[in-house]
This record gives sequence, C-alpha cells and structure tokens, in this order.
Amino acid sequence: MRHWSVFLILVIALAGCRPIQEKILGTYDIDVERGCSNCVTNGPGTMIFEDEDANDGIPGRYLFEFEDGEYHAGTYNILMVDTTMTVMLYPDSASFEYTPIIGSNQRTTYRATGNKIKEECEGLFRNCIWNRRD
Repeated sequence: MRHWSVFLILVIALAGCRPIQEKILGTYDIDVERGCSNCVTNGPGTMIFEDEDANDGIPGRYLFEFEDGEYHAGTYNILMVDTTMTVMLYPDSASFEYTPIIGSNQRTTYRATGNKIKEECEGLFRNCIWNRRD
C-alpha cells in the first residue's frame, strides 16, 4: 500500500512539472455555446499553438483563424505564469484585415485549464472558451 502511495505522489508531481508552454500546445476551437456574445464575433474561431521543443528557447508558432476566413500567424512567447499566463504574440503574416498588426506585439491573457483555454469577457466569471481538438 505504501508503494502505491509513493507512486501516485510521483505521478502527480511529474505531471505538474511540465513547462507551461506544453499546456497550451495544440489546436483549439471556440465553444459557441458558452462564453459572451462577442466571443465568436471578436475572437478567433480556431487557435493553433505549436512548438517542436518547448525547452529549446526558440519561440513557438501560432495561427489564429477567424470565422470570416481572416487569420494572423507568427511566433509567441509566454511572459508570466501565475494563475494566468500572459502570451505575447508577434504576428509576421496575416490576411488583409489583420495586416496592420504585422510587426507589432499583441499581449493576451489566458488561463489553460485541462483541455480548455479561457479568456475573460464581460466580468470575472464570464469567459470565452476554446476546447482542445487534438
């Protein structure tokens, strides 16, 4: 019994030690049933975060695809980790509507919980939610 307890504690500790970048890697789709009325209108329909090696110091790549076929893509870095993470987006390509943000820095605050990414909208307890697809 004691060995199982030690094993479970090690598994929990190791699962909690993965880098924060690995928590957001993947493809996420907006949850149209939950969140605020402007989540689908203003936010990306799909968010993709990729990073072949989260520990190599090279920024990962992102792609945000919007409902109207627009997009922007580039690299990202995670600046802070607390209960939330601040993601800095550095767009280097975009569709026509988003070309003005190429070369800028876009700061976004998310919470990655389980298989979801959440962003506050209309108050503390309302969130836009993207569900992990893969």
